[in-house]
Amino acid sequence: MFFSVIVPVYKVEKYLPDCIESVLNQTISDFELILVDDGSPDACPEICDRYKEKDKRIKVVHKQNGGLASARRAGIKVAEGDYVFSLDSDDLIENDTLECAYKIIQETSCEIVSFSYRWVKNGQTVSITNDGLDEGFYNEKDIEKYIYPRILMDENMNHISYYLSGKAVKRELLLPHQLGVSEKISLGEDLCCVVPCYLSAKSVYISKKTAYLYTVRGDSMSKGFNTNQIYLVENVINEIYKMDIKKVVDFEKQLCRYSCFMCFTILASAAEGNHFKSVKAIKENIMNSLHNEKIACAEFKNITFKSKISVFLMKKKCYKTAFCFLNLCKLIKTVLLKG
Repeated sequence: MFFSVIVPVYKVEKYLPDCIESVLNQTISDFELILVDDGSPDACPEICDRYKEKDKRIKVVHKQNGGLASARRAGIKVAEGDYVFSLDSDDLIENDTLECAYKIIQETSCEIVSFSYRWVKNGQTVSITNDGLDEGFYNEKDIEKYIYPRILMDENMNHISYYLSGKAVKRELLLPHQLGVSEKISLGEDLCCVVPCYLSAKSVYISKKTAYLYTVRGDSMSKGFNTNQIYLVENVINEIYKMDIKKVVDFEKQLCRYSCFMCFTILASAAEGNHFKSVKAIKENIMNSLHNEKIACAEFKNITFKSKISVFLMKKKCYKTAFCFLNLCKLIKTVLLKG
């Protein structure tokens, strides 16, 4: 068997059938589909079992809820494919995704194939993202030269795709790193697996094909805002420190930039949702975490005006001002789009 497609499942009954169908409709059939029901309280367990009865390529794992890292671990433990493709249960893949990955692997023998993302909302493409590198095969020296400098974040705020989903990874390479991700990590689980995979890989293929369709969910923005995300990212950084990072010569600088970027992203998300009451807690959490030191040391060069102003204000610890600035940027963008 060539591919094991692992899909962690939790509270996505609205999206799950389409996700499953996008795998079953692949143009090649040499795969198994592993649905990991992570203790989902809705109709997802029944949907998984129903599809299993229809197609012998499907395996279903039912388990108690333990989070994404736990679900992926359960999936890879029963995987038998030479390569593992990770797919989130509310997303889709193009019908020829696995065939395309298969052809690339056959031609290059690469250990990782990384596809581009198409972000879809209400059936419309809203953006396309990729690793920001030229398409093609990267050997071990190429990985060190082109991927390591942006494995977390370069000085221009560029980085490889942190997502494990949308990648076909050789099972022998992925297995120890997937099993090594702490189940305590609830934000940044992908990065804690992807980074060590790249550090261990001897060959990678970067594809510009938008094979992965990420669903931008209108129901995903909560009414509240979790300011503890600051500490969740801190947990990720502490996990990164446990990795073999000697290969990346500027890793500490990248870590500072990553910390700053993630705090900026969290602050921008709060501004996007008009969570004015969260600013004080965000600032307190940053000041009481390792992010405070990392942000002070973070250095960037060619970044957008919006990012430059925000980072400057964060370095000055003016988080309320930074929030208001980001909220104003959102309002201006909204007006311009309407115009």
